[in-house]
Amino acid sequence: MRTTDKTGRVVTVKRGTDHDQIMLVTSGGKVIRLRVNEIRIIGRNTQGVRLIGLDEGEHVASVARVAEREDETESRDEPPLPGTD
Repeated sequence: MRTTDKTGRVVTVKRGTDHDQIMLVTSGGKVIRLRVNEIRIIGRNTQGVRLIGLDEGEHVASVARVAEREDETESRDEPPLPGTD
Protein backbone atom coordinates (compact mmCIF):
# COMPACT_ATOMS: atom_id res chain seq x y z
CA MET A 1 0.00 0.00 0.00
CA ARG A 2 1.36 3.36 -0.98
CA THR A 3 1.02 6.20 1.46
CA THR A 4 1.78 9.89 1.12
CA ASP A 5 1.73 12.90 3.43
CA LYS A 6 -1.76 13.59 2.09
CA THR A 7 -3.17 10.10 2.73
CA GLY A 8 -1.30 9.39 5.95
CA ARG A 9 -0.26 6.06 7.41
CA VAL A 10 -2.13 2.78 7.17
CA VAL A 11 -3.73 2.30 10.59
CA THR A 12 -4.83 -1.30 10.30
CA VAL A 13 -5.78 -3.96 7.81
CA LYS A 14 -8.60 -6.37 8.64
CA ARG A 15 -9.91 -9.38 6.76
CA GLY A 16 -13.66 -9.65 6.48
CA THR A 17 -16.62 -10.52 4.32
CA ASP A 18 -19.41 -8.45 2.80
CA HIS A 19 -21.61 -9.51 5.73
CA ASP A 20 -19.30 -8.02 8.39
CA GLN A 21 -19.41 -4.60 10.01
CA ILE A 22 -16.52 -2.58 11.38
CA MET A 23 -16.34 0.06 14.07
CA LEU A 24 -13.82 2.91 14.13
CA VAL A 25 -13.11 4.95 17.27
CA THR A 26 -11.07 8.16 17.27
CA SER A 27 -8.93 9.73 19.96
CA GLY A 28 -11.53 12.53 20.13
CA GLY A 29 -14.36 10.12 20.98
CA LYS A 30 -16.02 9.84 17.56
CA VAL A 31 -17.42 6.40 16.79
CA ILE A 32 -18.64 5.14 13.43
CA ARG A 33 -20.04 1.74 12.49
CA LEU A 34 -19.94 0.69 8.83
CA ARG A 35 -21.14 -2.27 6.81
CA VAL A 36 -18.20 -3.67 4.85
CA ASN A 37 -20.36 -4.12 1.75
CA GLU A 38 -21.07 -0.36 1.72
CA ILE A 39 -17.37 0.62 1.49
CA ARG A 40 -16.42 1.56 -2.06
CA ILE A 41 -14.10 -0.82 -3.84
CA ILE A 42 -11.35 1.08 -5.61
CA GLY A 43 -8.55 0.35 -8.03
CA ARG A 44 -4.99 -0.46 -7.09
CA ASN A 45 -3.52 2.93 -8.11
CA THR A 46 -5.92 5.13 -6.15
CA GLN A 47 -5.28 6.71 -2.77
CA GLY A 48 -7.90 4.85 -0.77
CA VAL A 49 -11.32 5.58 0.69
CA ARG A 50 -11.97 7.94 3.59
CA LEU A 51 -14.07 6.17 6.20
CA ILE A 52 -14.15 8.87 8.89
CA GLY A 53 -13.34 12.57 9.04
CA LEU A 54 -10.77 13.58 11.64
CA ASP A 55 -10.32 16.90 13.40
CA GLU A 56 -6.88 18.51 13.69
CA GLY A 57 -4.66 16.39 15.96
CA GLU A 58 -7.21 13.56 16.14
CA HIS A 59 -6.31 10.03 15.09
CA VAL A 60 -7.99 6.64 14.75
CA ALA A 61 -7.54 4.93 18.10
CA SER A 62 -9.19 1.59 17.35
CA VAL A 63 -10.70 -0.46 14.55
CA ALA A 64 -12.65 -3.65 15.22
CA ARG A 65 -14.89 -6.11 13.41
CA VAL A 66 -18.33 -6.08 15.01
CA ALA A 67 -19.66 -9.48 16.01
CA GLU A 68 -23.21 -10.31 15.00
CA ARG A 69 -25.81 -10.32 17.74
CA GLU A 70 -27.51 -13.51 18.73
CA ASP A 71 -31.17 -13.83 17.80
CA GLU A 72 -33.03 -12.27 20.73
CA THR A 73 -35.21 -15.34 21.22
CA GLU A 74 -32.11 -17.56 21.42
CA SER A 75 -30.15 -15.39 23.85
CA ARG A 76 -29.01 -17.23 26.96
CA ASP A 77 -29.05 -14.03 29.05
CA GLU A 78 -32.73 -13.25 28.56
CA PRO A 79 -35.70 -15.55 29.13
CA PRO A 80 -38.06 -16.00 26.18
CA LEU A 81 -41.01 -13.66 25.99
CA PRO A 82 -44.31 -15.09 27.28
CA GLY A 83 -46.22 -16.86 24.52
CA THR A 84 -43.17 -17.38 22.26
CA ASP A 85 -42.35 -20.94 23.36
